Amino acid sequence: MRQTTSALIGLLVSSLVLSSLALPVTTQAQGPRGHQYLLNGQPISQERYQALQMLNQSIPLLQANQNQEAIDLLLQAEQLAPQIAEIHNNLGLAMAKLGKNTEALQELETAKQLKPELAATWLTLGGLYQSQGQVNEAVSTYSEFLTRFPGHKDAGKINSLLAGLKKELANGTIPRLNKQEVNKENYLGELVGHLTRWPQAKLPIKVFITPGTGTPGFVPQYTQVLEESLAMWQQAAKNKVSFKRVDKAADADLVCSWTADAGSFTNRAEAGETTVFTNSLGIVKGTIKVLTVAQVAELPLTINRLRQICLHEIGHALGFGGHTRDPQDMMFFSTRVTDMDRGLSPRDVTSIKLLYSTDRVSAISTDTKLP
Repeated sequence: MRQTTSALIGLLVSSLVLSSLALPVTTQAQGPRGHQYLLNGQPISQERYQALQMLNQSIPLLQANQNQEAIDLLLQAEQLAPQIAEIHNNLGLAMAKLGKNTEALQELETAKQLKPELAATWLTLGGLYQSQGQVNEAVSTYSEFLTRFPGHKDAGKINSLLAGLKKELANGTIPRLNKQEVNKENYLGELVGHLTRWPQAKLPIKVFITPGTGTPGFVPQYTQVLEESLAMWQQAAKNKVSFKRVDKAADADLVCSWTADAGSFTNRAEAGETTVFTNSLGIVKGTIKVLTVAQVAELPLTINRLRQICLHEIGHALGFGGHTRDPQDMMFFSTRVTDMDRGLSPRDVTSIKLLYSTDRVSAISTDTKLP
């Protein structure tokens, strides 16, 4: 029986970048009126100096996910110096991390107008579009970034990200659908041509989880998150697909491993990668690799984000060979900016039930009724 390999696109990481301004500020006595603030030898107001301090103080807060604290600080800075683009950039990123996307876009557009040469704003704006499923806007913004800043230190990463988005659009693994065309109950119709599944004879799927000891960034809780993610998909499928842990990789159908090297993925802009091997009956074996370090400092690898990666890659391993454009779905093509504890969406649950409720993948219809 002929066997084929299908390397599935993993979870693309949004590109978000914080802005800072160096503060080589000196003061000099100015008689009874106090001190004069100098920036690079040029006088600046006390308000601008204080705003710059607040801007730089916002960075560790955002990197530590203290987003509301960062917003409170940046709003004060914005009042003191509304013409500093970097303040609007960081405020936009902070608001995006709390799910305030409309306000975030407004702040980023303001930053772009104030300082078009600020590379961070183009990256953050592209990342926000990407995280909301606005693929065309993300592609356009990233392309403009590369045109404007070809020598930027992140140009290589954005090239990989842009290539991944364009490839998925071309292959149809990100569907070209209008909102009006999206099925609100399931996404099987969006993934037509990119669906497969494990045959009944291979169930339960035997899983081996490689120990992560020694892998940079790995903590033992990651294994627990992966196990819980397997259980979530099994529960969603009403046990029509199930998993069984085994002690040796040689005995496994699905081998899960950890890596700190994004360069080992087909696309280094991803946070995980799944490969499945299929024959005429369906999937016969597969592998999952999960990244243990953050791709972007502004999006630290929290347990919530790791869970999203695990659930997403397991979805690929179960037979969802493409992505959706709905940010609520676990099979959405991009990481989320918000750091929230999310489970499977209603469409995820319905779709996995449908995928494993028919006799053959070719018989799947988006009109199939659940038993």
